Amino acid sequence: MNIGIIYSTNNKSTKKSCEILAEKLHADVKLIPIEIAKNDCILKYKFIILAGSALFGRVQSSFKIYISKNLKTLKGKPLGLIINCEEDIDRFDKTFTEELVNSSYVHSNFGIELTVEGNFFEKRMAKKMIEKCKKDNKSIPALNISEIDNFANTINDMIDKRVD
Repeated sequence: MNIGIIYSTNNKSTKKSCEILAEKLHADVKLIPIEIAKNDCILKYKFIILAGSALFGRVQSSFKIYISKNLKTLKGKPLGLIINCEEDIDRFDKTFTEELVNSSYVHSNFGIELTVEGNFFEKRMAKKMIEKCKKDNKSIPALNISEIDNFANTINDMIDKRVD
């Protein structure tokens, strides 16, 4: 089976989580950054995974536009949905339409990994979040490898049961 993972990222943790996921899937996987994703990308793959970061409540507008332009096609495909955001906040409603979430085969929040890379605003926000976590004696956010494993296992189970 061939799988296309179309992703957008604000802080590189979405790309990293998609790379980890791709290694765990028993399929031919292509990672496609939203910046180069074309409308026909969806037609080339038997299974599509959309992955977006929702750090600080922001989702890249190019990602939302891509989804809205291709909503009808996406709903007709086997689909997985990923967000990367703070684990205690559900941002699926800000990232994907309810209709898309309901039609997906699997969806999950892979968490975020805070890094002090990126533009000035991203660095400043990440530093503030890290400082707040330390002050509140909370752990610094990290990717949820267990969620990535569960997501991969769900898709691999589907692949194993599928007869082409």
